[in-house]
Amino acid sequence: MFVPIFIVLLTLVPLHAAGRSPAKPVKRHRETWHDFKLPSPLHDEVIVSLGKAEFHNHDTRQKLDDDLSNLACDDACMDMNVKNITKEEAEQSLVYEKIDLNGAKSVIRLSIDDKFVDYINAWSNKGDTLSQQQQGSHDRRKREVYEYDTRFPIQDPALYETSPFSAAVKLSTGCSGVLIGPQYVLTAAHCIHNGKKYVKRLKDVKVGFRRDRELEAGEDIADAFYWIRATEAFVPYEWTSSGKQKLLPVEQDYAVIKIKRESDRSYLNISVGTPENVASGTRIHIPAFDKKDDATLVYRFCRVADGTQEVMYQVCDSEKGAIGAGVYVRRWDREARKWSRKVVAIYGGHAKFYQDHARQDYNVALRITPLKFAQICFWTTGSYGGCKG
Repeated sequence: MFVPIFIVLLTLVPLHAAGRSPAKPVKRHRETWHDFKLPSPLHDEVIVSLGKAEFHNHDTRQKLDDDLSNLACDDACMDMNVKNITKEEAEQSLVYEKIDLNGAKSVIRLSIDDKFVDYINAWSNKGDTLSQQQQGSHDRRKREVYEYDTRFPIQDPALYETSPFSAAVKLSTGCSGVLIGPQYVLTAAHCIHNGKKYVKRLKDVKVGFRRDRELEAGEDIADAFYWIRATEAFVPYEWTSSGKQKLLPVEQDYAVIKIKRESDRSYLNISVGTPENVASGTRIHIPAFDKKDDATLVYRFCRVADGTQEVMYQVCDSEKGAIGAGVYVRRWDREARKWSRKVVAIYGGHAKFYQDHARQDYNVALRITPLKFAQICFWTTGSYGGCKG
């Protein structure tokens, strides 16, 4: 049962717009948000060509379903505490693979300076680490729908071109994604690569933007979107090189797709989604295309139930097509003096995790950490200092 629309509208409109003063939780959120902007470090780029990429030729959706059962969160991923990183660890984490339209792939390794690492460590230690009080029980781990379903379909075609819904996209591989720049889409890595091979040839990967009209009788679901072809994709090398491992690193399950041309839709900016910024109890919002054979955009909201430095456990209901969607929060922009929305995580859906050789089922989203923020920023702007979140 979908939530009544008047309840949803209250979550989208600031309280002062309805003639009331902001509630106390809003004030707390303003005070606890830490802005993040990396300095522009000196770096050397080393590119190693890997030849042509390999692709799967079977059903993409079935393969994505199988891959979800192999996601693993190890002890480091499950750590609740902030830890300083070394220059070597940062450089290793920032190694990535790029594939172009012709299937040529390369590995890019970057040598960064100490200023880069010092800033990340100093910023990460500003906020308090996740307290024991925030480490509550995971009260809704599985993906199934419960009594109070906070999803509702976006039925007014005019809203497809209105932010934040304008940034929600559908991938031809069966996933969702979020537009984070004029030509860049953020999604889950396993939506395009299963840890061993790319699930489709990149020239066959398309990004769909929902048209601002209803489908007419006899029209195909694909006609509800206008599609733009992918020209490049960026994936962490720790993900693409994990094929020999039985389990895939969930903390590396993110990717960016560059599309051939700019869309006519507004996008959402990214920001850092660590527990210091997005703590337990924070309300998150997720618009996504839940079903493969359905053009309906579904919006949902819920609160973060718990989490680690890498993942957040949340209680939003969804279906598999929502995987890869952007998770955003509303925050007060102190410089612009207005409310804004920032993508702070990538929706992972209901996945199986393995910790200490025991399987646990969580409804998760992958947080955008300071290093992931730097990586995504570099992919989309060519500079670590080109973004502010």
